[in-house]
Amino acid sequence: MLDEQIIKDADEYYSKKAAGNASGPQASDWNSISAQEIRFEQLCKLLPKEKKEHFGVLDYGCGMGDLQPYIEKLGYTNIDYYGMDASAEIIEKATNKKRESFSRRVFIHGYEITCSYDYIIASGVFNVRQSTSNDRWRRYIINTIEMFNSNCRKGFAFNCLTKYSDKEYMKDYLYYADPLYLFEYCKNNFSRNVALLHDYVTIIVRKDL
Repeated sequence: MLDEQIIKDADEYYSKKAAGNASGPQASDWNSISAQEIRFEQLCKLLPKEKKEHFGVLDYGCGMGDLQPYIEKLGYTNIDYYGMDASAEIIEKATNKKRESFSRRVFIHGYEITCSYDYIIASGVFNVRQSTSNDRWRRYIINTIEMFNSNCRKGFAFNCLTKYSDKEYMKDYLYYADPLYLFEYCKNNFSRNVALLHDYVTIIVRKDL
């Protein structure tokens, strides 16, 4: 089970953004499309090389669902996209957002994953800890990636901020993870096939098949 207080705090934080004028990447706390897509580029290295392969992907903490058109822009033409977010306001906005798409799209309000997907991708969900202690936030991250591992068939990917960031730019309400700790945890508990991309710290876990 995930920490319900952390989920509640995240819901309130992002719902306030959705209730305002923020849209697109700004609704998910990214300052620009390019900042968001730089992260997507790293996370999507999880996906299969064959662009015509059919697969399902869960976008955990999906925000406005911007990952879906990005995946399609990469040339994938046969995907089932599922977007999950704890904010009901964001899910409503994402569902009602008009966009052309050739893939199946489903949005889900929630945070507990209850069925299996080929791939799970999470971008930015481990950044904003607000007033939560670092130890409690780290336990939340571990519990969440344990859930990812239990509910994906082929692999999962997530990103985080790094404790190696320049001190003058670090903010009190954000969480700066130890990427080596997370890499070792994934390697020791989930799969031998784990990659740490330290640019925009991204960890990719591919299941041992």
